[in-house]
Amino acid sequence: MNRISFADFDAWTTRQARLIQENAFFDAAHAFEDEGVMFHQGDLVVDELMVAPVTVIDGNVSARKIGYPYDVGLLVVTGNLTCEHIGRMSFDVIVGGHLHAQSVCVNTSNDYLLRVGGDITCDFFSEYGCAVEVQGKIICPKVLSLMNEVVAHGGIEGELIDNFRGKDVAQVLISEVLADDGYFDEEKFEACVRSGKSP
Repeated sequence: MNRISFADFDAWTTRQARLIQENAFFDAAHAFEDEGVMFHQGDLVVDELMVAPVTVIDGNVSARKIGYPYDVGLLVVTGNLTCEHIGRMSFDVIVGGHLHAQSVCVNTSNDYLLRVGGDITCDFFSEYGCAVEVQGKIICPKVLSLMNEVVAHGGIEGELIDNFRGKDVAQVLISEVLADDGYFDEEKFEACVRSGKSP
């Protein structure tokens, strides 16, 4: 990967598809001038993709794990993103193509967003305060929307469980992913999903 300036990143963004132009911005750039933007041209296959703090892949990405050492960040992939798991992220994710993952558990307490230009295909999907907008479909057996922040323009292929159906968390999730007070516990939830068990 090459390091580029935020000015070069902004100029690159203006030449991209509308989804990226409208969503790929980083408000904290002034605090990370020394780090700049990590930029890769072409397809990328890695074991772990580090979002540090802004990472751009102009192509497709296949990664087992996505890491994020900073408190804020931005990941931009112009093509498809394939990974094992996305969860408890502290950064925005913009994917121009499709997102394929075993599990997508974007639980961010209303701080971050996920924008996908194609479809999301996964085995389990949960949203807890992440603004999710998918231009295509979400293809998943169970889609859990705890804060009703999911918009899939192509619809959802699977069962949607959301708060509009009058169910609280304890009626939907197994006790192993709840805190002692009965509320959602992000760490327990992520550990459950990563183990391959359905929450």
